[in-house]
Amino acid sequence: MAELDYALLADYARVDADGTLTAVGAHRTVIAVSQLPAQQVLAAAGRLWMGRREPAAHLSLSARTPEGDVGTISAWQVRPGLEQGEVPGRVSACFAVAVVAPLSSTGPHALVLSVNGEVVAELPFGVVVEI
Repeated sequence: MAELDYALLADYARVDADGTLTAVGAHRTVIAVSQLPAQQVLAAAGRLWMGRREPAAHLSLSARTPEGDVGTISAWQVRPGLEQGEVPGRVSACFAVAVVAPLSSTGPHALVLSVNGEVVAELPFGVVVEI
């Protein structure tokens, strides 16, 4: 069964062909905008540990805002592979996905990561208006 090793919020993230994860602006905690509403490109990235012969893991990203929960904004699959790490019977599989987040209010927000239908991480950030 796929198990989340770590997840992070970044300005930009990608997974290279060799399985290497690159993240820029990782662990962002505040998004400053000049006015609301606004839009912001955000990336969620991380690593799963999976069984070598395990079926693909189904990942999804939703959001929490001061106005309430937002349903699935992105969904994708991660397959086990011969990537960066290996422990007996398990391999690592990195992921990266970018979304355009509509921002309509200040305050606490979060991207919520689920693996196979189970919430495994919340990636919080705050939104502020800078004048």
